[in-house]
Amino acid sequence: MLIQLCRIGQDAVTRFTTGGTAITSISCAYSVGFGERETTQWIEAEFWGERGQKLAEKLTKGRQIVLTANDVCVETYPKSDNTTGVKLKCRVVDIDFTSGNSSQANQAQ
Repeated sequence: MLIQLCRIGQDAVTRFTTGGTAITSISCAYSVGFGERETTQWIEAEFWGERGQKLAEKLTKGRQIVLTANDVCVETYPKSDNTTGVKLKCRVVDIDFTSGNSSQANQAQ
């Protein structure tokens, strides 16, 4: 199980299985390490079913969330430069919204 404060890197995307089940995906980033050794870890989180579809309009780039997920795994994919990329992937159990997204904060200032 993963519980992590992270920021959404791009707006949610919903696609459908051949059976009609909605899968809503978000790419999230969080920091790992400290100081000069701090890096960004990306994770692709998926909602299965109507819940993700209904939340998609709120799952926007820059929004900070607390992600609770399971089925965390490492997945490989072919990159455009013909090398193999690696990413984390998970299934969303729960999501909590923090106090808004960065664009809302910038408009308030």
